[in-house]
Amino acid sequence: MLKALVFGAVSTVGLFFAGVAQAQSPADIAQYTTVARQIELQRMQDIAEVKRLMGGNVPENVCQQGNLPSKVREICDRFDTHSRTILQKNGMPVAKFNDVVRFCQQNPIPKECPARPR
Repeated sequence: MLKALVFGAVSTVGLFFAGVAQAQSPADIAQYTTVARQIELQRMQDIAEVKRLMGGNVPENVCQQGNLPSKVREICDRFDTHSRTILQKNGMPVAKFNDVVRFCQQNPIPKECPARPR
């Protein structure tokens, strides 16, 4: 989706659930692209703050780690809340977001999906 994320929209927010990916409409793909960009911008801001708090040493999937400093836990929780708010403000249900994520994670990537950053 958006890169191997330290704590990204899919893994941290807990939006992704296993299942069979089905074709998505162009409107769903466009809406997903808009939402994913907004969530990624929030993620980048939050990860910068986490790096500062943790002295630059941030474990992979930091929000799934135990014994996090309380400020880092707050940032993880805030990211979850902000991501869900972004979905709501854009009128995209979590289930639809998950469907499009699964669809765009297929190999090969469907041509309708936004390119994944490298």
